[in-house]
Amino acid sequence: MIFSFSARRRTATLVCLLAGLSAISMARAEASEDTGWFGAKASNKAESPVVFPGAPADLLHVHITAGGALQFFVDAASISVQPGQTVRYTLVAKTEGGPSNGTYEGINCALRQWKIYAIWNDSSKQWTAARGSDWQPIPEPGATRIHSTLYDDDFCKDRVVNGTAADMAQRIKQGLRALPY
Repeated sequence: MIFSFSARRRTATLVCLLAGLSAISMARAEASEDTGWFGAKASNKAESPVVFPGAPADLLHVHITAGGALQFFVDAASISVQPGQTVRYTLVAKTEGGPSNGTYEGINCALRQWKIYAIWNDSSKQWTAARGSDWQPIPEPGATRIHSTLYDDDFCKDRVVNGTAADMAQRIKQGLRALPY
């Protein structure tokens, strides 16, 4: 059985398809909120104002790998849950016997992204706002996997915030032993 469309039918079909695609793209452009996978917002326009926490003090070791050159810590008192499925926290990176760096960051659970809000200046004992810091995708586990570890193990589950700040601090304290068997 062979189906044959006349030139007139092909043209009419093509016009209908193009009109449908055009209507869809126009409706999408006019939408006030663009949504991504799982209904997650495609931007963080409604992000709450940033209030910097106190100096890093109650540091919890984030268990990533044994014997790494850098060890990572989260300040338990700085963990907060924000609107839009975002967790904010202070991250401190230390080398054995060497300097440490502190950043105030956020992880957006809905979009699997992270951002730096500020950098801790140890000499002046204050936060310096990060300039031009945009949301970055969190890579899958790899050589520098601190953000994927915090996302997957401590802060997020199924693209939503996983519990309260106290729950997150408890998971970090438990480390790798917190994984179910």
